[in-house]
Amino acid sequence: MNEIAAERVAEAPESIQGILTRCYNGKCSPRAAIKAFCLQCVGYNRQDVTNCTALGCPLHQYRPFQVKG
Repeated sequence: MNEIAAERVAEAPESIQGILTRCYNGKCSPRAAIKAFCLQCVGYNRQDVTNCTALGCPLHQYRPFQVKG
């Protein structure tokens, strides 16, 4: 893991550090990587991922925590 990644892991809430560490070390699934990216993007708030309005993001339709309808 590089220095920037290590800083991001250290700044993340403890509940998210495990998934970030695995992803930065290349030991997570694509789905987990998307989850980690989305959580970082919105400041680690699951509800903000659910309510994401970044329609231009290529991961928007794959983001976790969506309400299925």
